Amino acid sequence: MQSKTRSSKGLWIGLGVVIVAIIAVMFLHNTGQSSESSSKVETIKVGSGNDGQPFAYLDKDGKPAGMDIALLQAIDKKLPQYKFKLTLSDFPTMITNLKSGKTTIAMYQIEQNAERKENFKFGTVGYTVWDTLLATKKSTGVLDSFADAKGKKLYVTNSTNQATLTDAYLKKNANAYSVVRGTYAMEQVAQGLNSEQFNVYPAPKYSIDLLNRQFKTNLVYGKSVNHSNAYPMFNKKADPKFVKAVNKAMAEMKEDGTLKKLSNQWLKGDYVPKD
Repeated sequence: MQSKTRSSKGLWIGLGVVIVAIIAVMFLHNTGQSSESSSKVETIKVGSGNDGQPFAYLDKDGKPAGMDIALLQAIDKKLPQYKFKLTLSDFPTMITNLKSGKTTIAMYQIEQNAERKENFKFGTVGYTVWDTLLATKKSTGVLDSFADAKGKKLYVTNSTNQATLTDAYLKKNANAYSVVRGTYAMEQVAQGLNSEQFNVYPAPKYSIDLLNRQFKTNLVYGKSVNHSNAYPMFNKKADPKFVKAVNKAMAEMKEDGTLKKLSNQWLKGDYVPKD
């Protein structure tokens, strides 16, 4: 009887060990699944430019380059829960892609205006100053307002905030000036000003500095006609969690000097907003 009892006892102990082992394996398996699920990376489709040096363009090897591209890469690095997939295009196509949902976020020196605020979400941290100035050759004279441009010919890039501002003034003041529209590279803008194809270029200080530095245009300007900064812009239906994560990453990079470093690297000066 005693031997039988010891044998039964041993059997129960053995079964207990097996059951504990099975529970442990199941626990580890479930924990592994949970860990794998929580660490899943979400792909985010991102829009930017393909021919806008030094902001977003394709380099000689066909690889994306520029300040906005470098900034997107820096944000992507700070957000391991997301993986950015780039779609590069001209500015109007980038806007269309974002509105239709083909992309979730776009960065290509995008400014806020009433129409865009209605159709998109904006980030909370600006990264480039885009106050609009009216650049002219010295012979044209210094302009402080659109009213000062009466009778002159302006060049604006399609779908930009400068085009919106120019058209808004024309709407209230018909035939105040004429407008040349296009998607000119900076060299073409310089040629247009030098050949007097147009004599006023609404643009931020950065663009005027670049024209003067690279193409010796000797442009002058007066007071700002509009205060603005460039911001990340999101599809209206973008996940608020993602928008919040990007805003946080941008705020950290402004605080730690990353935005200033990228501005100096790509724009040859500190054009980061102080506000």
